[in-house]
Amino acid sequence: MIAKDVMAKYIHGSNSLDGITLSLPQTAELLDREPNLSDSEEFFAPDGKGFEAGLVTGHKHALLSTLKLAKSGAAVTVETILELHRDLMGDLLLSAGDYRECSLRIKGLLIPSPPESLEERMKGLVSLITLGLEKAKDKNQLAWRVHHEFFTIHPFIEGNGRMARLLLNFIKYRAKNELAVLSYADRDRYGKAIIDFQKQKIERAKARQ
Repeated sequence: MIAKDVMAKYIHGSNSLDGITLSLPQTAELLDREPNLSDSEEFFAPDGKGFEAGLVTGHKHALLSTLKLAKSGAAVTVETILELHRDLMGDLLLSAGDYRECSLRIKGLLIPSPPESLEERMKGLVSLITLGLEKAKDKNQLAWRVHHEFFTIHPFIEGNGRMARLLLNFIKYRAKNELAVLSYADRDRYGKAIIDFQKQKIERAKARQ
């Protein structure tokens, strides 16, 4: 379904954008060694930081689940997204697949996302995905909008950036487009796109008032 080298580059790039500094060779090695690894086994990145193997192996399972869902043509539900988060973080986070219960103060989030709003906003996200897959002419534009919307909602304690990129590629793969394989070198342009989206969203809300 996906070449091993592409998977390693995707996971390495997506992880790096979330501050996981394992190198590309280390990522590829962990993917190769997965059947003989404990998810809690720790590996040290070139910068000396230690990371659990599950940050790579869980990401692999979530990516494969995402591509399988895209290929199947099955409808996306809120539970689908929660299950993907369990694939991604289930061996690392007790609350995997559960909405966060705390408020956030994170650089790059200009729009408040209180925990009590998450269930309703996630339903709205699923509606956007469903309607967009049916009617959107530009599926690449839809993919990035879904990514930005999810990132802005930030429904989980951890793994939101990685989940946003999985949903981005769910749309792209279902539309038979190439996967977006991002890297740490893209971080400035990538972060600016998220901020610009949120600023535009704020301006549109003000204009409707």
